[in-house]
Amino acid sequence: MTKVLFILSAVVILVASFFAYQNGREFASVRTKVAEINASILLEKQSETKLLSPNGALSKIKAEIASVQSEMDIEAEKLKAQKNRLANTASEISSTKQDLGTKEKKKEEQASLLSGLPKGMTPETMVEGINKLKKDKLEYEAQAEAKKKEVTAEEDKVAGIQKRLDDVMQKIKDRSKNFERNSLSSRVVAVNHDWGFVIIDAGKDSGLTEQTKLIVTRGAQTVGKVSVMSVEGKNSMASIVPDAVANGQVIMPGDHVILENLVQN
Repeated sequence: MTKVLFILSAVVILVASFFAYQNGREFASVRTKVAEINASILLEKQSETKLLSPNGALSKIKAEIASVQSEMDIEAEKLKAQKNRLANTASEISSTKQDLGTKEKKKEEQASLLSGLPKGMTPETMVEGINKLKKDKLEYEAQAEAKKKEVTAEEDKVAGIQKRLDDVMQKIKDRSKNFERNSLSSRVVAVNHDWGFVIIDAGKDSGLTEQTKLIVTRGAQTVGKVSVMSVEGKNSMASIVPDAVANGQVIMPGDHVILENLVQN
């Protein structure tokens, strides 16, 4: 049993030694590789430092890229301006074409109108005719203005005659009214001796006014006088003048009244 354990121990030791030797070789290989990697990293960092330095290749490349980008931006602006000019030019061309089409259409219309002119008539003769028409028009306008002044003068004369005629008619009308008023012949329709007034059958249409003096008659005899106090529609109220009533006379309904003073024309 001891021999077996010894043999197993020896085997274990041999196996452990083998793996230790193997691991040692791999560790050494790993250390070598790590050193190589570190060296490579160091070289890469040095290269990166050189590239990132102000005078490095990367900075130069960035500067070149920025310069190229600026040039590209400038060219893009130029291209944009050229595109705008091209668009404006295209719009102008389109507008010119439309204008040309319109003028061509007008030209055709004018040609059609000219083809319909009477024989022997040309634009030149038309201009002469138009100028003659303008001259005739001015002459006719001058003649019309002269006639208008004559008509205005005649109208003024007629207006003056009409005014004189209206004045004459108004005078005739006024005299007619005065004549009618002077020929007034009304009657007393009521008497109030207590209050001293009478009512006569003559109103505004007869031309009576307040303070008009009237003579009261009975036949060919004068009875008294009255003074108009108020004038209404068809009747008037007049106060009896006490001192003007004849002795022994009394104004009564049915007595006639006439104007005391005639209106002079």
